[in-house]
Amino acid sequence: MDDKKETSMDQLRRLDESATKGATVVFLIVGIISVLLLGVGMCCTMVPGWEQYFIPGIAVGVVGIIGVITVYPLYNHMVKRKRAKLAPEIMRLSDELMK
Repeated sequence: MDDKKETSMDQLRRLDESATKGATVVFLIVGIISVLLLGVGMCCTMVPGWEQYFIPGIAVGVVGIIGVITVYPLYNHMVKRKRAKLAPEIMRLSDELMK
């Protein structure tokens, strides 16, 4: 069996990937749910014969719009927080590579 030791560059790549992986999952889940809510709200306001769903459709659509607007800042916040937590290890590996 080949037991290769992980290099500093591989560790840096792995740390960077771990910083974005969790945020990407949340980004996708919140984004998909928000887009679906927006679509349901649009359907409720545009389908003929569904006049009783017009006002609730607007409310659901607005919730979807708010979700779509907030998902990217949420992603950035999560990535920054995780990278700040990993910063000491990243700096140590970077110093190791620079030598």
